[in-house]
Amino acid sequence: MANPRNPEEYVNENAESLSRIIKHSSSTFPRALALAALVEYGDDPTVASVVEDLERLRDHQNED
Repeated sequence: MANPRNPEEYVNENAESLSRIIKHSSSTFPRALALAALVEYGDDPTVASVVEDLERLRDHQNED
C-alpha cells in the first residue's frame, strides 16, 4: 500500500495549483475544497495571497 501524503506537504507543494483552482474554476465545490485545504494546511502567506487575489478579482468584476 502507498504511504499517505502529509497534507501540509501536499498543500505546500501544490499551493499554486490550488490557487488557480480557486481563481478559475467554474464550480464552487472544487473551489471550496482548494480554499479549505489552503486555509487548514497551508502557510499563512499563501492564504493571505489568495484572499488578496480574490479581492482583486471582486474589484475587477465590480468595475464592469
